[in-house]
Amino acid sequence: MKIFALLSLLLVSQAWGGWSVSSYNIRNFDHDRIAGQTNLTELGKTIKEFKSDVMTFIEVVNLEAFQSVVKQNLPGYQIANSKCGGGGKQKLAIVFDTKVFSLVGQLEDLTFSGSALKCGSLRPVLLVTLQHNTTKEKYLFGAIHLKAGGEERAMQQRWTQYELLTKLAKQYKLEKLVLMGDFNTTGYNLKNEDFDKFEKFLTSSSLSTMSENLGCTSYWEGTLGTGRHQSSILDHIVLNDGLKATVKDAFVGSHCAKLDCKDATPAELGVSYEAVSDHCPLQVTFK
Repeated sequence: MKIFALLSLLLVSQAWGGWSVSSYNIRNFDHDRIAGQTNLTELGKTIKEFKSDVMTFIEVVNLEAFQSVVKQNLPGYQIANSKCGGGGKQKLAIVFDTKVFSLVGQLEDLTFSGSALKCGSLRPVLLVTLQHNTTKEKYLFGAIHLKAGGEERAMQQRWTQYELLTKLAKQYKLEKLVLMGDFNTTGYNLKNEDFDKFEKFLTSSSLSTMSENLGCTSYWEGTLGTGRHQSSILDHIVLNDGLKATVKDAFVGSHCAKLDCKDATPAELGVSYEAVSDHCPLQVTFK
């Protein structure tokens, strides 16, 4: 019996080893007002390359088209999505492998959208509880898309959302909490007041971002005026200390990896930037 029990533990460990999570803002999928129609072939290729046990997708405007993309590229995965998406109808989605996880429940925290009782002008936080099929451990995954912009009014709104995240983290401090998505930390590379506010949220909540050692997670037109676009860190996968201790690696893909976060022209950044998203997929793997 002891040998059987030991073998069972080993099998559970092997089945659970090497799991992963990822986050990807897919830019007003599937038709951006400026960039145009999403290149579904390139998107599908990227999704397959960054396939994780749990995946967060940001800016899902066309939910029906997104469901088709998931069905085609991630067979056996289930979608949990928000009903609200702010003024831009940018819904959030958490997609998971049903061979690994089962859905326990989901809810939307509408306070982040600017209205606690109905869909507001900003995006809510989508909270999804999943149970691992083998270990029976439960994890709480939060899909995040905070207020965008580096101007004063936008940052003030985002700072209020940082405070709401602090309250949320304290509310679920006993949970295995994983927050993933586009935090729109425009001041992260600049180490300005926006960075300080974000760091205060992390420190007071005993959380860490897995983007802290990355060069970038996205590109934008920048301030250089040379036609070369600049990189920034807007996307994060945030973990508590217990989960952080089990992290094996964190990395980005697409044009961020291709250009090593260096300034580049849109042509150099390529199809993933011009026809899929200005953001890059971010992945964290665990031991």
